Amino acid sequence: MSASPVEVTVFGQVLRLGCPEGQEEFLRQAAQELSDRVLKMKERTGIISTERVLSIVALNLSFELLQEQQKHKNLESIIAERIQQLDSSLERVNISKGNF
Repeated sequence: MSASPVEVTVFGQVLRLGCPEGQEEFLRQAAQELSDRVLKMKERTGIISTERVLSIVALNLSFELLQEQQKHKNLESIIAERIQQLDSSLERVNISKGNF
């Protein structure tokens, strides 16, 4: 897949970014989500500095990403364990029926 240039606006700044084909709408949604988070953080904290607010929002997003990655890793472990259990059960059934 090739990247196509997409213009998005993030809290008043127009950015031209490369984006994989078919993902343009997701990028626009991400830009809108970032703008919304920055605005809410500014309102909630009273911090005026966009740079400082962006740092806080970036830290919050990084924290959320790490939490989701850990959940994903835990789910992968659970699924792998269940697959192993099913495989063992199938082996026992096949052995008991004489189907090696």
